[in-house]
Amino acid sequence: IRQEVFTRRGGMYFGIAHLLGYPVDYTQSLYRFADFNAGWYASRNAAFQNAVSQLSGIPLALDGDLTVPGSYALGSTERAARALGKQLDLSDNAIRNQLLKGDRLEFDQTDLYRKVFAMADRQQGKPLPRAVLPGITLQSPKITRTLTTAWFAKRVDERRQRCMNRASALKS
Repeated sequence: IRQEVFTRRGGMYFGIAHLLGYPVDYTQSLYRFADFNAGWYASRNAAFQNAVSQLSGIPLALDGDLTVPGSYALGSTERAARALGKQLDLSDNAIRNQLLKGDRLEFDQTDLYRKVFAMADRQQGKPLPRAVLPGITLQSPKITRTLTTAWFAKRVDERRQRCMNRASALKS
């Protein structure tokens, strides 16, 4: 597999499978491109973190990570959600178990997700966004300037739009 992945054909195949291989409810392709870079459902989860932060008053990094990956330790998103536990009528265990569904489509069907957004929408007097570009700074020895997931997603989406425009022009 490794030899195939590092060919142009393999890179396209596995890249497209990663990009499109999971169901999402996004209204814009931009968020799927952000998820490609930040992890599946990161844009939806960053929007959830934004809602939790607004409700709790606790600043959160909008990175899309709802729990500490590979750990039982409490992350900042879980702490902020637990601070809302009484208002949400959810126990710490229920909050934890529902946050662990953050890497799946059905997270947005959980009581936690629905109650947080219902409260946040009421508080703001309008619906909050259900997808937000994750605020992640990309780091690598090869990167010499500040690049973010938002920058990556916008560049890819601009290229997609140029391709779509060229395809439309060819049809005419």
